[in-house]
Amino acid sequence: MTQQDKSFILDAGLEHAIDLLRDPPSEKVELPVSFSENGIGELETLNILAPHVLGGATYLDSPTALAHMDPPTPWITWATTLWNSRLNQNLLHPATAPFAIKAERKVIEWLAPFFGMNGGHMCSGSTVANLTALWAARDAKKIEKIIASKAAHISIEKAAKILGLPYEQIATNSDGQIDSNKLGDISKACLVLTAGTTATGAIDSLGLIGQAKWSHVDAAWAGPLRLSPNHADLLNGIEKADSLAVSAHKWLFQPKDSALVMFREPEIANPAISFGDGYLAAPKNRCSRFSRRICNTVVGNHDRMG
Repeated sequence: MTQQDKSFILDAGLEHAIDLLRDPPSEKVELPVSFSENGIGELETLNILAPHVLGGATYLDSPTALAHMDPPTPWITWATTLWNSRLNQNLLHPATAPFAIKAERKVIEWLAPFFGMNGGHMCSGSTVANLTALWAARDAKKIEKIIASKAAHISIEKAAKILGLPYEQIATNSDGQIDSNKLGDISKACLVLTAGTTATGAIDSLGLIGQAKWSHVDAAWAGPLRLSPNHADLLNGIEKADSLAVSAHKWLFQPKDSALVMFREPEIANPAISFGDGYLAAPKNRCSRFSRRICNTVVGNHDRMG
């Protein structure tokens, strides 16, 4: 098969995939019972999968999906996701992701100042971002336990278990915030404050930042308010945190597996979460994951914020 023939099939296949996306077929064909030794071809695979993947999905831009925690994604993210999959860049090494590494740095340079942070990186979701921040707290500041409210996201408790740290939950007050009157001695702890609880959207008092050995803000929900000229003041004080997590697949309108972790003093945090190896002729790997690809267009939609 000539290169021209291959290009024709590639173009036709992508066009067919887009046509199916525009108008998903409703008639389903049952998935094959047995594994096909010789395959069935790309186009036939798309035809079989489309009624299941596209026809059987929940569409978050549907009128019946009002107020869902995951907003619909703008079309530009569909395009960048396609580019991402085509190139399959790995931020592990400059040779495998020359521009992607630069793009990640640039995004952090753009967004970190809104939060008073000075460094960070992209993650595949806020669960990983929270874990990474608490890992830095454990190894950089030797915290002895993690404290959060009972309304904190479950990822905080998960991180505590993974890191082998005691986890203490504090009751909330009548506004759904962590009850500061029940904190006790937190001088050797990491205090996790939530900016936008999952159930009610409550924002913990950010005035508590600085009282613990390490202060982390899980701003998965409300973090993008810092980009709003009308509501940024709701997060005043967040700039004093040691670390924070922001989910990009919520109010930054990105696909799943998109988040950021940021640090006020990356020169303290980064050595605690950095590893190298002999075969990596590159800067140390700085992430809770080894191989990872860049998130999607995590900027460009802040005009949606009020």
